[in-house]
Amino acid sequence: MMTTSCAPDASPASHPDIVGSFDLGLGPDNQAGTPDDTGDYNFAGVVNLSPTVPDDNAVPVGAVLGRLGSQPIIGVVNNPCNNSQLRVPFTFMKGTTDINYTVEPRPFGETNDLAIMAGDNPPYSGQQDVKPAPAVTHYPSFLNAIFDPDWVDYGPDRIAGNGDDNNGPQPPIRPIFRVVGTTPIPSAGNLWVILQVLVFDKGTKLPNLPPFDPAYGYPEVTVLQQSSSASGSATPPAPSAVTDFCSPLRTVSVSYGVTHDNPDTPGNEGGIPVRTLPAAGTHITTFGYYTSLRDADGDGYENSLDTCPLTPDTVWNPRGPAEVGDSDTFFGFPAPDGIPDSCDPTPNEPTGGPLANQPTDHDGDGFLNRGDNCPLVANPDQRDTDRNGQGEEIGDGIGDACDPNPNTPDGAEIVCIKAGTVTSGGDPNVAYSPCQTELPPIIGGTPTPPPTPNYGPGSYHPLAAARILDTRSGPSTDPIGKIGPERTLAVHVTGAGGVPASGVSAVVLNVTVTEPTEVSFLTVFPSPGSLPLTTVPFPSTSNLNFAAGQTIANLVIVPVGSDGNVVVYNRAGSVHVIFDVAGWFTGT
Repeated sequence: MMTTSCAPDASPASHPDIVGSFDLGLGPDNQAGTPDDTGDYNFAGVVNLSPTVPDDNAVPVGAVLGRLGSQPIIGVVNNPCNNSQLRVPFTFMKGTTDINYTVEPRPFGETNDLAIMAGDNPPYSGQQDVKPAPAVTHYPSFLNAIFDPDWVDYGPDRIAGNGDDNNGPQPPIRPIFRVVGTTPIPSAGNLWVILQVLVFDKGTKLPNLPPFDPAYGYPEVTVLQQSSSASGSATPPAPSAVTDFCSPLRTVSVSYGVTHDNPDTPGNEGGIPVRTLPAAGTHITTFGYYTSLRDADGDGYENSLDTCPLTPDTVWNPRGPAEVGDSDTFFGFPAPDGIPDSCDPTPNEPTGGPLANQPTDHDGDGFLNRGDNCPLVANPDQRDTDRNGQGEEIGDGIGDACDPNPNTPDGAEIVCIKAGTVTSGGDPNVAYSPCQTELPPIIGGTPTPPPTPNYGPGSYHPLAAARILDTRSGPSTDPIGKIGPERTLAVHVTGAGGVPASGVSAVVLNVTVTEPTEVSFLTVFPSPGSLPLTTVPFPSTSNLNFAAGQTIANLVIVPVGSDGNVVVYNRAGSVHVIFDVAGWFTGT
């Protein structure tokens, strides 16, 4: 994992580095691969909206702009997601934004289809033969497919973004700034990974995204391989040994305030300001627009991770062990094939396709079972063309060949919008709002976030995890018992587990369910007053999805009601609930 340190600086006219992290599902101990991981859905869309952007003309192609270290949790060759201690580092460079000066990937269906674009020529040793990578000095053609408003498919040559594509008359949208990082994964056959960040002009309507008012700033999206974090994909993931990308995820990054020189170019690109802080007292606000992957059967595993996406899994867990709920044998030996028994037509033997493909590829289409969006139906094109309400193709993680609703996304999408603010000349730490479901209104040409607790560093107070609710045993000596269907329970959190009795705006809870009788979900929300166990209206959001018999946890940040309570709601069946408090936030 990359480590970094810096002296925070928010002085006017300074060019500060920005150090940040993006963590998902780590649990209270903030470590990946430990028992308190929360099993969150992975992200589907990430869009950042910023009031400023670097000058594309001032920064030369190849200049070093920052670094990122990632600890991804992956599954390899149908094995469970696991904490393999894999570390994936990227060095970010300025990439060209000339959309006509392109470099092409290998045709879809080939393994390691981006290796040449990353600078590694056959036989793909995992070492760059070309520096800087062609993905830096040229514009990857597939970006012209992802950001083409009326692009259809890659055409006969199976290469996205070139002349034989099927598309309409509208041209691709050109970014105004682009950042590129490349790295190999040796444990996955020297698979090359290309991570890009593209910034577009204010008010640009990007494919698959809602239109953003120019007052919110410049939209910035991430592209991993040939898939955007928000604007769709040019192709599905190519066949490879990596069959799952899972939460938890941990990243740390540094974006330089001044460019660094690239030793692989003849010139010196260092010393060019990337950002300059404005006059003292100026508030700099950015917005993050985040969406989750979808879960059609509500079992807590997103469609792309769930090889039985339409059958709730109550025994099998994609995070392992592999043999639990996946009982196949091969020549008399246990051989889990990555297809849970709940939907496996041959649950005791991994057969169904050509023998040469067994026990890893049930349908023989070249995609390993856990990396196949239709593992029981051969679909070498991996098409997934569900459309949103605007008719834009977004996919839902279930291939068209096996999707009972191929035109409509299956499963809900969770939206979280956060605002982050820093003041020039003030505290250099960014203060973040809690999740909202809508962007704040524009008043006088400026976004006006509603008053919210200060969720930035300095207002958050971590605690050693302390149990404040367990319906199996109390908190008192008398068990509360399971929470029934469409019922709520008010839980007093102030003055409990190290949380102060007053001055608390929100608490951080690790919420665990155990012994549920049905597929259901929990919602935790602030109490409007003293609420007994009673029937309430159906909430519109979920904090934790689970299947019958499953024990699963999730980390929740929830505001505290005026009476010091939070309320937990259970949708269906009955379930035991456990709260461990891990921290609290001060009031405004």
